[in-house]
Amino acid sequence: MSFELTIADGKGKGSRFAFEAPDVTIGRGAENDVVLYDPGVSRTHARIQLQGADYFLLDNGSANGTELNGAVIEGAQRLRTGDQIRLGPILFRFEARKAAGDQATRITAQPVRNDETRVTATPAEQPRAVAPRAGGAMADASLAERLLALPKPMLLGIGGALALLVALIGASIARSAKSGGIACPDVVDTDDAQVVSLTFGHGMVDVDCGAKVAFGFTAPPQTRALLHYLGTRIAQPDEVEVQLNGVHVGWAPVAASRGEEQVVTLPDARLSKDGKNVVTFKQQKGRKEWTLAKVRVEMLAIAPGDLRRAREAYNLGRRKQEERRIAPRNLYDAWKYFVEARRYLEGLEPRPALYGEVAQLIKEAERDLEKECSRILFSGARFERYRQDEKAQLKFKEALLYFPGEDPSGCRKKARERISSTPLGGE
Repeated sequence: MSFELTIADGKGKGSRFAFEAPDVTIGRGAENDVVLYDPGVSRTHARIQLQGADYFLLDNGSANGTELNGAVIEGAQRLRTGDQIRLGPILFRFEARKAAGDQATRITAQPVRNDETRVTATPAEQPRAVAPRAGGAMADASLAERLLALPKPMLLGIGGALALLVALIGASIARSAKSGGIACPDVVDTDDAQVVSLTFGHGMVDVDCGAKVAFGFTAPPQTRALLHYLGTRIAQPDEVEVQLNGVHVGWAPVAASRGEEQVVTLPDARLSKDGKNVVTFKQQKGRKEWTLAKVRVEMLAIAPGDLRRAREAYNLGRRKQEERRIAPRNLYDAWKYFVEARRYLEGLEPRPALYGEVAQLIKEAERDLEKECSRILFSGARFERYRQDEKAQLKFKEALLYFPGEDPSGCRKKARERISSTPLGGE
């Protein structure tokens, strides 16, 4: 069996995606089969699962719930043709297809993207905007176009030409379904705020770069660079090499469809003296699907190692973490204290065991901050959808209380962009 999802309302309205799979996941995370970049959608929001002869809709413990025909679901709900599924602001229409009419090839959905998404070039160059395009141009596609341009009698007179044409177009469509649709620049600028929301690599990604993708960043003097990324679909420990300015610094770890976010301290000795650096991921084995997501480079001002001050910051962070329900900003403050503790631990050689604990606490705090941001922005967007503008504006302003400064999710900036300059109650 197979099924189709059509976006009935929201970004990408009218887009149709077909699946032939017993289990399809939907969420904001790059590891999902359907990726929805929206604050109202949880990282692993929902799934459609084949059980016996029918498909069922399940919620994956999402923050805002999954709706079926206007009602929030609990447990597995059987799907029928015409059913409407809502995840945040995106509304899908479900349609089951009989096995006899199914295609042999599974077509997976593309992430829903804003048409204004841009990827810029390396900091060493003049920034170059790369506009989205419809599904990756292929040499075979241009060949198919040339065949289509031939006179019809000539096509009919060539015995296998029509079959060849169908095969070429089918292959092009299959590849287009997997292609991200944004041309891959020579070097991606990590200073572009959009980069952290895009997936790179080869296959079902936003930016298909084949076997190699490079990320540029600027490291000021007296700073330490931490590379953050989420790698998925990496099958072998020596499959994807990581280079800094052309020198090998490690291998991306093995990761299935749901990998774990990595934080790598880039060696100070390998950073460029002029501040302009390039981290390159190179697939060394085969040309299989692989994915990089949430790529960013964090800069830490190098401070002398100080275990005492690190412990003080760690204890303050723990206290704020325990009191996160008392005041809106306590979770953010806890994250800031943990980051401060890590800064003092970075200068110690060898690093104490506390370093690993602090790194894990930072990762957990960032994950919780992202959930909090999604919850607030989703509530504001819901009020907007029902034209309750005053309540929406209050929600967006609430985010400023939870996020008094910038964090990796960029929640404060997102909220400020949604706050109207018109006073509440104004025209």
